[in-house]
Amino acid sequence: MKKVVICDSGLGGLNIASELFAAETGDECRVIYFNAYPAKGGGFNTLPSPRAQEELLRRVFEAAAKLSPDIFIIACNTLSIVAERLKAWYTPPFPVKGIISAAEESMCSALRETPNGALLILGTKTTVESGVYAADLVRRGANPGRIRSLACPRLATLLESDPASPEVEQRIARCAEEAGKALSGAPSGPLCLGLCCTHFAFARPLWEREFRRVTKRAIRIVDPGRLMAPALRAASFAYLSKIGFFDGAQKSMCAYFAKKAPAIAAALASARPDPGLF
Repeated sequence: MKKVVICDSGLGGLNIASELFAAETGDECRVIYFNAYPAKGGGFNTLPSPRAQEELLRRVFEAAAKLSPDIFIIACNTLSIVAERLKAWYTPPFPVKGIISAAEESMCSALRETPNGALLILGTKTTVESGVYAADLVRRGANPGRIRSLACPRLATLLESDPASPEVEQRIARCAEEAGKALSGAPSGPLCLGLCCTHFAFARPLWEREFRRVTKRAIRIVDPGRLMAPALRAASFAYLSKIGFFDGAQKSMCAYFAKKAPAIAAALASARPDPGLF
């Protein structure tokens, strides 16, 4: 039975793991979730330099090698961007699949299907400042005048703790207000929201509602994570993390996955941190 390791800096990649439990076809596989969030005091986006991010991801890869994965899925836009840089000096001993190509393909499709619309790339500070997605979309033939980007810092952790909290709603409403200014000069048709952080999918209805309210446009949600799951069916699930859950996250995520993927909810309910994981 194949072993699939799904890695994210936080809990956003659980959305991709849940797709494997929803699959009705494909060979069975064991799913191991590897939470690569390094410390409660700060994640990859707070590290002092690109090199520090690369060094930390190398440690994650070396720890994951002990699990002997058949495939290692990076269900995180930030980590996928760091992994591309890391290729220059380190290669992990197992196949790695990042989210970048899935994200670019989904956003290209959205642009083709809304010829009079615009695309707003939403992500972490590292994702947006890298400019990777906008540059690659233009190389694929997209009109740069249709593309905008907006960083949404410190939102991912809030979404883990409670996707429906008033604070999350306020942050997303604030993002929508900022986007209204960023979209100046962009085509006025439908607005495609590229959720280039897997955590953002926890609040799909809020993104759609608040951006429709503020921009007065038709909204299309583009969720690259839905393209990431391999053609396999999950037979079991295990959860590994160096740190404990942020306040409220364990209860919130258990409730979120209770019906969608009970095996994930059960593993989260009994999870304990492993400080020596990486």
